[in-house]
Amino acid sequence: MCRQMNIFTLFVLAMTLAITPVSHAATVRAASCSQTDVANAVFSAGPGDLVVVPAGSCTWTETVSINRKITLQGAGTDLTTITGSPAGLMAINGMQSGSRITGFTFNQGYIMIDGDGWRVDHCKFVNDGVFVNGQRETQHPTGVIDHCTFLNGRIVVYGWAGSMAHALWAQPLDLGGGAGVVYVEDCSFTFTSFSNAMDMNLGGRYVFRHNTLTDTYVEAHSVQGEHRASRRWEIYNNTFNQVSTAMWVPMMLRGGTGVVFNNTLTGTWNLPRIALDNVRSCDSRDGSGKCDGTSPWDGNQVGGSGYPCRDQIGRSTDAYLWTSSRPYPPQASEPAYAWNNKYGTSNVTFFQHGCAESVAHIQPGRDYIDNVQKPGYVPYTYPHPLVQGWNPVAVAPPENLHVVE
Repeated sequence: MCRQMNIFTLFVLAMTLAITPVSHAATVRAASCSQTDVANAVFSAGPGDLVVVPAGSCTWTETVSINRKITLQGAGTDLTTITGSPAGLMAINGMQSGSRITGFTFNQGYIMIDGDGWRVDHCKFVNDGVFVNGQRETQHPTGVIDHCTFLNGRIVVYGWAGSMAHALWAQPLDLGGGAGVVYVEDCSFTFTSFSNAMDMNLGGRYVFRHNTLTDTYVEAHSVQGEHRASRRWEIYNNTFNQVSTAMWVPMMLRGGTGVVFNNTLTGTWNLPRIALDNVRSCDSRDGSGKCDGTSPWDGNQVGGSGYPCRDQIGRSTDAYLWTSSRPYPPQASEPAYAWNNKYGTSNVTFFQHGCAESVAHIQPGRDYIDNVQKPGYVPYTYPHPLVQGWNPVAVAPPENLHVVE
């Protein structure tokens, strides 16, 4: 039986390596997809090694942590399936810089990620998804999620999982740049219940491009308490389909700034536009208060009723690092731009949503600009450089293979 399993796994390994022209120090094969076998294989792997998990369906009751740079490779979606028990279990935790996870179905379980240069690709997520949870106060996670399928599953990006993310807001915006940002591309998202496909907070930065969405939307959060809002978003070349679930808007953007362009909407949307709002314009929140001219968090311009609100739409880099020993820093103005977004022949544009104060704080021509391409903006390389080489190429048979049982 062991020999038959070895032959089968070598076949799967050879086939998967054929579409992954990456040099690995050694190949470690887990005896099965069980939590124990995968954890043992990961533990025995060295930096740069490839850990192969065979086909099978396994339930995990604890998290498997990756604490070194490896590639963890299943036999393919719907072939290697990991189910979290209880639901929502962090199936994989602590992906390190340069790590890769590919070829799995994750059912009711998240992958939690920090680090730089990582990749999650050719996976399927059912009911949960990917949680990019930055653990370094001054460095936003950098990686790519590509060619994945999400069924009632989503991606959440936290730039810094501490409380404030001040250091991330003091760094340059760098729209179109590749460092310090999470890229999501060539994925599909389908929902049978109302939820967002993409969400962000705490100084997060994402680029969401070339994806297909069905009965779902994307979001970026504002300051809602004693923390910082989403920092940067670039949303382009996506298709938003409304099929069976009543949908309000395709995008709900509540903090930070960015660009939205070349997106297409189909189906029957209640409001086929891009919603903008600011939570603290309408309600007082613990720590930050209300943006009405009384909170030191805000710009509090004369006659502006608190404007500019901290981290609101159209606000960018802090003038200096926010500390407890100096006044809160003013923020640069960086209007959001939208252009060439289509719903049939109609343009899909921004609009102010929420209470009257929110509408007053977010103004056209000042905080956002419609139907104009952002001057000087150039999108980052597509496909993402970490995705290069995923097309089939011939490679040599695997070497340095050892089995962990």
